[in-house]
Amino acid sequence: MLSLLALQAYWIVKYYQVTRFNFEKEVNMAFEDAVKKEFSVRCDTVQQLIENKLMDTTQFIFSSNLDKEGTRIYNILAKGKSKNKMLSSFSFNELPDSIGPGNEQMKRKVAQHFAEQLRSEDLENHVVYYRTHELGAFMIDKANKYQFDTTRLRPILNHYLEARNIEIPYQFLTLKHDSTTNSSHFSQKLTRNFPVISKSFPTYRYTDNQRYVRAMFRNPASYIISNMGLILVSSILLVLLIAACLSFMLKSLFREKKLALIKDDFISNITHEFKTPIATVSVAIEALEEYDVRHDEHKTSRYLDHAKNEIQRLNQLVDKIMNLSLYEGEQTGFHKESIPVDEVMQEIIQIYEVSSDKKPDIHYENKSGVLQFGVDKLKFRHAISNILDNSIKYSKINPAINIDLFKENGHLVFRFQDNGIGIPEKDLSFVFDKFYRVNKGNRHLVKGYGLGLNYVKQILQQHKGWYRIESELGIGTTIMLGWPI
Repeated sequence: MLSLLALQAYWIVKYYQVTRFNFEKEVNMAFEDAVKKEFSVRCDTVQQLIENKLMDTTQFIFSSNLDKEGTRIYNILAKGKSKNKMLSSFSFNELPDSIGPGNEQMKRKVAQHFAEQLRSEDLENHVVYYRTHELGAFMIDKANKYQFDTTRLRPILNHYLEARNIEIPYQFLTLKHDSTTNSSHFSQKLTRNFPVISKSFPTYRYTDNQRYVRAMFRNPASYIISNMGLILVSSILLVLLIAACLSFMLKSLFREKKLALIKDDFISNITHEFKTPIATVSVAIEALEEYDVRHDEHKTSRYLDHAKNEIQRLNQLVDKIMNLSLYEGEQTGFHKESIPVDEVMQEIIQIYEVSSDKKPDIHYENKSGVLQFGVDKLKFRHAISNILDNSIKYSKINPAINIDLFKENGHLVFRFQDNGIGIPEKDLSFVFDKFYRVNKGNRHLVKGYGLGLNYVKQILQQHKGWYRIESELGIGTTIMLGWPI
């Protein structure tokens, strides 16, 4: 299980690292596209302004002519001083017509072509060459006015990030000095707040210190986990499934181990119980084989009584084991009848007060007001007798047992309180199990088979009743039996 968890953790960490690497790759690509797009938008703006300025007829004159080879040449002349009159001349094969007066469409196409030329030669190279008629100054002014700005970059970057399903908060970092090829070293505080920092791109903004720009992202754990959702869920389910199977196997193993120990203890006790009467009967028979004993009626009668008593003990032991099997298999008859509670209880109590060597003091009180209720009389007597038998066997020299009856949630509850040796808390949940006996080391001071309370459990289950036990070492035990009424 630990190996599996380690392997799962290893692969999850590796997948996390790969996903984080992909995240960094995606944000760098998005940031690069956003920077290029922002620059392209600025170029579009300045190009449009140049085109509109060229269309000003008060400042520029458009004309065309054919050269010696028959190629049409288009001229843009600036009005004003003679040294600034010639602005540009170029051929434009897509416009074979001449530019006549009032041909605004042709002028617009020539202006567009020249504006595109200025964009590719100047703006896209991040320089503005000298242009006549103050066109260069106009371009510089507009290029400075529409230079790099993070407020324009943010919505563009948001668009590219949304296309990649990235919603991690970020900030821009602008620096005067940076490198577009090497990763700069940032402070630990900065990297702790922004663990993912993009590559650096030049802004070509020379009017202040914002010459390089980066995008800094907060912890991308939410994005990474969302992308790892299926892997994480499947891994967790697999681990839980295997953990459940392992838990079930271990639980079964421990249960079987406990049952094996209980079985061994039971076999040890029952073997001893069988051997004692068998040995007594064997001795009695050997004695009866002696000639002198057979002619002595007193000795013969005494040995026969011993043998009879021991055989009766064996018979009772076999009956108990057989009864347990019958109770578990529900093969015993169930004859429910109305019995006089106080009368039956007094009969059982009298038997134990007379027959027990410890002479128990048993106090009985019926607080329920119930005088008769329906129950299988024989099994009821067995259950009560087993509780009393245990209370006396596991008691001190002078056992005191209090029995009281009361009603609780439709049940007639018999509560037995004794002043016995008590049961450890760790054993309380097992004492009603078959063959279970509280562990006292390698020997049990009180003879028993671990069957008495299990009889009680089986009988109550047949009657749809319940049982409960409380105990404290050295003080005593309280057992409650609930019988439906």
